[in-house]
Amino acid sequence: MCVGLVAAVRPVSNMTYMSADESPCDICGESLPPGAFFCGECGASVPERPVLVPVPPRQENLPEPTVVVDITDLVSLVVPAKTEPEPEPEPEPLLAAIPTSTEPERTAEARYGLVFSTGERAQITGRALIGRKPSPEAGDGWDHLIVVNDASRTVSKSHLALEVTADGLVVTDLESANGTVVSVPGVAAERLIPHERVILPRGASVGMGDQSFIID
Repeated sequence: MCVGLVAAVRPVSNMTYMSADESPCDICGESLPPGAFFCGECGASVPERPVLVPVPPRQENLPEPTVVVDITDLVSLVVPAKTEPEPEPEPEPLLAAIPTSTEPERTAEARYGLVFSTGERAQITGRALIGRKPSPEAGDGWDHLIVVNDASRTVSKSHLALEVTADGLVVTDLESANGTVVSVPGVAAERLIPHERVILPRGASVGMGDQSFIID
């Protein structure tokens, strides 16, 4: 039997193990639970441990991925060019005017009656000059000179001309002072343009200043 120094051996059952979350006391080495402010063995204060925050791995700056587009899937949008609105058509004249270059076809058989607002009546064939005091120029071949009694002198001396044609009675204003207004039943009245020849049907009304007549 060997005689010597006998080393004191601490039983295995009394050994203390620290978990991964525990840390030892800086004074006595006792295991400290997580979040402890004082050591339960020696009473020493526990310094605040820094909290380790995991840092994500560094990523290299990678180039943007290239996107390949199939051009067969693209739809071409065509923007129409701006167009100006079409102008509105001018209203057609209510009365048909005869071009000055066209000579109306005269007829000797047709006869028209004129019923004046003064109560007078007249029958015409061919050509007639109407006014307060009609004065034909030399060489003019008028078949009728019709005087309209107008004390207010609103009717010009040679106010308008009438001509019987196969299409109707042609009326022409001779640049009268107060103009000539014609109207057809069911149509609004219209002022004639001087020297413009207009065909009127029977039943139409012709105004000359304060006087007028109806085509019969």
